[in-house]
Amino acid sequence: MEKLFVWGIVLAALIALFTGSAEETGAALLSGGQAAVALGLSLAGAYCLWCGVLKVMELSGLTTKVALLFRPLLRLLMPGIEQDAEASEAVSLNFAANLLGMGNAATPAGLRAMRAMQKLAGGARLPTEAMCMFLIINSSSLQLVPTTLISLRAAAGSAAPGDILLPALLSTLCTSLLAVGLTFLVQRVGKRSKKGRAA
Repeated sequence: MEKLFVWGIVLAALIALFTGSAEETGAALLSGGQAAVALGLSLAGAYCLWCGVLKVMELSGLTTKVALLFRPLLRLLMPGIEQDAEASEAVSLNFAANLLGMGNAATPAGLRAMRAMQKLAGGARLPTEAMCMFLIINSSSLQLVPTTLISLRAAAGSAAPGDILLPALLSTLCTSLLAVGLTFLVQRVGKRSKKGRAA
């Protein structure tokens, strides 16, 4: 990735030199850097808030209650995970963060959940069905409140940054249902093919 980034910069500089737009390119680089810093600072407040909320949930024991709420869903999507307290709490915290649209805040809980599921599988090097399902759900990312997107729209000067709420909910609901359905289908086909080979 680093090499691609470096070659991209070199290529852009060469094109700017040969097309005679080096001055405009330099100005665009500076203004782009300033805009990136300003955007990062404006988003930092939202991230700090929700990361703090998630940490308070964890320290207060609220994650255990959230895990209990998610238990029926975990039993359906990832059988066996709900029996392990560490795995179910980490998965539940990750789900809660994603539902709030805080993908970056969900990452530490997601990594902890993967480690707990690997431990639950006896340290297996290949991913289990539960791990695959967890990854698929994270990728499709159902969002009740797309906090990051709303923050980006507000930072860009949108008059109504929250207008994205319903479209984001509907689109992520559709992608999540489709992703989970296809994962169940692939897992079922895989089990049938294993039974066929065993017979």
